[in-house]
Amino acid sequence: MAARKRVKSILIIGAGPNQIGLDTEIDSATLQTIKELHNAGHTIHYVSNNANSIIADLKEYVTFIVSDLNVNAIINILKEYQIDTILPTLGSGIALELVDQLEDAGILDELNIKTIGVTKTTIHNLQNPELMNRVLSHIKQPTIPTTVVDSNEAAIRFVKKVGYPVIIKPIASLTKTNRSRCENEHQMIENLESSFKVSTTHQVAVEKSIVGFKEIEMVVIRDAEGTKLLINGAENFNPVGVHAGDSIIFSPTQTLTDAEFQALRQATFRIAEIFRIKGVCHVQFALDPAGNNYFVTRINPFFDRSTAFAARATGYPVAYVVSSILLGKNLRDIEIPGLKHHESLALIEPTLDHVAVRFPTWSFASFKNAEQELNTRVKSTGAVMAFGRSMEEALQKAIRSVDSTTSAEQAALDESRLTEAQLINVLIHPRAGEIFYLLEAIRRGYTVDELAELTKVDAFYFYKLQHLVSIEQNVRKNPFDVGALKQAKYFGLGDSQLAHLWHSHSDRVRDFRINTATCLPTYKGIEPTAGEFPFITNTYYSTFEDEDELTIDDKPKVLVLGTANNQVGTNSAAEYATVQEIKALQELNYQVVLLNNNPNAISLSFGMADKVYLEPLTIENCLNIIEREQPAHIIAQGKWEIVTRLIERGVTIHQLPLSRTTRSENVESDFMLIACKYQNQMAIYGGVKVEGHQLNSSLILNSKIKNKLNPIVTAELKKQDRNGIYTVVFKQNNEHLTVTGVVPLAIQDTPYLSCVLNRNLIADLVNISLNNFKIDEVQTQFNQLDEPLLYNHVYPYHQFGLQLPQQPPFSLANGARVETETKQ
Repeated sequence: MAARKRVKSILIIGAGPNQIGLDTEIDSATLQTIKELHNAGHTIHYVSNNANSIIADLKEYVTFIVSDLNVNAIINILKEYQIDTILPTLGSGIALELVDQLEDAGILDELNIKTIGVTKTTIHNLQNPELMNRVLSHIKQPTIPTTVVDSNEAAIRFVKKVGYPVIIKPIASLTKTNRSRCENEHQMIENLESSFKVSTTHQVAVEKSIVGFKEIEMVVIRDAEGTKLLINGAENFNPVGVHAGDSIIFSPTQTLTDAEFQALRQATFRIAEIFRIKGVCHVQFALDPAGNNYFVTRINPFFDRSTAFAARATGYPVAYVVSSILLGKNLRDIEIPGLKHHESLALIEPTLDHVAVRFPTWSFASFKNAEQELNTRVKSTGAVMAFGRSMEEALQKAIRSVDSTTSAEQAALDESRLTEAQLINVLIHPRAGEIFYLLEAIRRGYTVDELAELTKVDAFYFYKLQHLVSIEQNVRKNPFDVGALKQAKYFGLGDSQLAHLWHSHSDRVRDFRINTATCLPTYKGIEPTAGEFPFITNTYYSTFEDEDELTIDDKPKVLVLGTANNQVGTNSAAEYATVQEIKALQELNYQVVLLNNNPNAISLSFGMADKVYLEPLTIENCLNIIEREQPAHIIAQGKWEIVTRLIERGVTIHQLPLSRTTRSENVESDFMLIACKYQNQMAIYGGVKVEGHQLNSSLILNSKIKNKLNPIVTAELKKQDRNGIYTVVFKQNNEHLTVTGVVPLAIQDTPYLSCVLNRNLIADLVNISLNNFKIDEVQTQFNQLDEPLLYNHVYPYHQFGLQLPQQPPFSLANGARVETETKQ
């Protein structure tokens, strides 16, 4: 008799709180993977200390374990939950490092625990650059001269052989670390000191710098049979030397010859094969612009921002297909939803009939003293993406996405005021907003050859920027000319940009475009076959061509304005709110139309919204989509600039939550209650302790205090002029209570409060807004959790090289951490 196959108890190790370089892309893939594994009958556990994780709400699919991400904590979890399998590919490099440490300690063998997606041997080889290079050399893949050192002297000996500049990076660091470029011995010694401190093995990798090479990224999927599929090839605008997270990225590749592309494609296949990847693998290459030689610079056998962008750019459901591979299916057996009557199924290698751009965004306006020069340390807090029929159109739409309320010129960092010497310095040493300085240089007459020499950026891109500047000049010379307008719209200029060039108002330009020029957007579907096979898609982008692929039905629908780029303040909590809005609206039988352009967004996960527009969140695009879709309602996450501008134009928008940031800051208080007001009725959900900047779910109030709460909260909420959910903050002196603040529920706090109150507060806000709320179902609850949960904000000061203020404002947090009162 064959042995009965047991259901696996799988542990997924998360990546922890969102921070610079770590957006919501991993949660997006995790959400889809967990559902597929659960549907196949597996028991799933997920461990993380990310307070904003949407996974905490998947109670019917997964056990969410709050824990610090360290080896001792993971060992306890493995034993307590009787885990037999670890899935480490949904936790960034942090999960790989933890698994490697568990293997080194003999824990995985002792507990008979396997890994899926990537083998323990592969993890070990990829964690050590010398071992990785040894494997790559075996398959004749060129690698950068690299060594691992445990002392300054060893590093100096290596550099004497290869010369400066070099790149150093700590080995086995459980914190988010960056590569540091060193031009001389003084810089190297300085960086070695800090790198040794954060390395758990007191080791640092030192490698020869190949700054100036083209940076190319390939994303491949491999199944258990060894069948491989290239999902996407992308090219960084900046050469090696600027972190890929801070560079504009184009898909498909723009400057590679077919021979170069095929060489990197085959190299990616060989790498996925030698490392026995089952699932997704992202490989980065440095390509010599003067020849055909290249180096392998990074291998990520896990979901990251590049795999998220690959899925968005191509329309290929990467996470869905990888989940099926983890369940034992092969590419030839996996059916892709949407694809009709094609025998190859998931084996279709995506083809693009558009250009996709991933465009980094920064939050330096909030951190005045942060160093804005772009180098090997990632500094962008988020990204937007844009689609077009040409590179120019896609790039212009991305530029418009950076700031939805200003034109390209106004969004620049005063580049037109720079002296020639200052401009040249910026060109040589790229900084945030680099594209605006490059456009300004072209306006001043810099030639393509001059700019290519100064920046080391491929000349191809400067010819494209020259074209955009020539269009801009033609528009400026021909105000309200139909021909100039149509050319500008075809290549991506927005109404606000035209208004700036014509010294007019965008509303007047819009009226001229629609009623005089009859220049209207059409919409193209995003799908992986470029129209070669019949494919049902629900994802669109706009352009100005004749053919329109958009289909509209008469179902009642709600337009949800997504989060756009990740920012400090709202960060991943806003994406959490968007996902909960979509789910709540679908439960009310609305068709959800989502407008979003954050490539890392969970809300863009396969099968989430009913229809998706991957468009800049600008007034122009919002009005265009509203006009086409005629939604019954429009919902946005709080009151922000674009919401205000749309309301000024007569658009009715439900803003929920009302507050983009968090509770009243720097107010001395002891606890806060969460309460709702609906049609002159009030109810209290519960409360949490306030301990400085920390929230604690353990709130114990005596009966006398509890009896005082209802009348006080009712009186305070009666003063509020809108229905909604509010936080009422109290100072307690014995049994005397003083209200120190009343503010609408904040996006930042909502994921944590929903968890500790065991109530979907976003769903309640949706129902309140749509007059479908039952306030009598709200039950006041305290101390719901078996173990108190503590909540703290995570700030980016360290990544910017700044000192953390004693009381940093909540509005500058870029993530949040949750932990138990008795930590593992």
